[in-house]
Amino acid sequence: MVILGLGSNVGDRLSHLRKARTAIQHIPGILIKQTSPIYLSDALLPENAPPEWDMPHLNLAIRCETTLEPLALLKQLKHIEWTIGRKPEIRHWGPRILDIDILAWDDLTIQSELLTVPHASLQDRPFALWPLADVAPLWIFPLAGPNQGKPAALIVEKWGSRFTGNAPLHTQQIYHRIDTPRLVGIVNVTPDSFSDGGTFLNPSHALQHMLHLANSGAEVLDIGAESTAPNAVALDIDTEWARLEPILATIKAVQASCFVAPKISVDTRHSLIAAKALNFGIDWINDVSGLDDPAMREIVAQSAADCVVMHHMSIPEQRGHVLPRDQDPVNLVYAWGEKRLDELEKQGIARERMIFDPGIGFGKMAEQSLLLLKHAHIFTQLGTRILIGHSRKTFLSLLSGMPFAERDMETMAMTLYLAQQSVDYIRVHNVEACARGLRVAQAME
Repeated sequence: MVILGLGSNVGDRLSHLRKARTAIQHIPGILIKQTSPIYLSDALLPENAPPEWDMPHLNLAIRCETTLEPLALLKQLKHIEWTIGRKPEIRHWGPRILDIDILAWDDLTIQSELLTVPHASLQDRPFALWPLADVAPLWIFPLAGPNQGKPAALIVEKWGSRFTGNAPLHTQQIYHRIDTPRLVGIVNVTPDSFSDGGTFLNPSHALQHMLHLANSGAEVLDIGAESTAPNAVALDIDTEWARLEPILATIKAVQASCFVAPKISVDTRHSLIAAKALNFGIDWINDVSGLDDPAMREIVAQSAADCVVMHHMSIPEQRGHVLPRDQDPVNLVYAWGEKRLDELEKQGIARERMIFDPGIGFGKMAEQSLLLLKHAHIFTQLGTRILIGHSRKTFLSLLSGMPFAERDMETMAMTLYLAQQSVDYIRVHNVEACARGLRVAQAME
């Protein structure tokens, strides 16, 4: 058993950690068995460190089995660090794009010029020992001293709760993970959305909600000002922008207040709105019309933003305008996606910038939506990232008699299923419930 510690405090920290885990998976002779939750902590700094070094870290641990020798594994890990962006350097305390350390190796103690296992200060660093205890609670601390012979789970009890931030360096566990689909938080600044219409129409309420979603585990916030519910009224451009602009104008302040700054998506089918929103530096355009509009295609192609391409039959949704009942909905949606993605690629939008959404509930009967969800993994063959938006939707009426706004339990259960389907993003209203469910499910892996 080998426990690796991963950390980052520069740039897109979650992305660096996720890339590192993927690279570790591909090392010949190593098998990942479990990944810990993520911990946020202050930087551990030497005296007189420059102020710009004081950037918070994200840390986690990975429990592995390996046939490699310690120095051979260390060489592979250093190569991963350099590939992702960390270059060989002399300083030992500065900001890091990525750190990968060997925290423990069964009951071995290794002390050489190149490698020390375990680190003598491991027992005093909650950002390293808490993640280790999450994946290997019975690992015994081997070094001489008051903790020699004690299991990791016992040593970490001195710090109390993992969630209060009262431990050294304000270390605390957060909701984000790198081994599950990324959560996209829904922000409806609308009066007529099907489950929360009017709740966040006020900009200050919307901004408070966005902060809560981000700190509850949302890696992306998807902001929409026009409802696509069946009875919704189509918006004019001025009204849609009047709802969005106050939110986008303060988005940087929201991001700066979050444990992990979320990416920002704008949910719009109007090219003029997309163009205005892109001026605020947003990360995604989520177009429920699947980029039907040539003007939207051109705007996205000329930008650096990613785009969500959703299958649909009509926008706004029209009851009765659905996929044929006598044909396989998975095949139909896949064929549509294949054709549309090829078109967009030819028009200058790189496939790695595209995210495909099969459009649960948009032009599908409830039974058809369920089939699409059961076979969601098939859409990964399209060569793009996959987003699923199932939260609180009408198809759940097959499984629940609860009102739309009270379907978070059903949504969370479906989220746990989708986490096994290799999808990349899950778009939900109640991010915290889904993050909590995923945390427990991963602990049982």
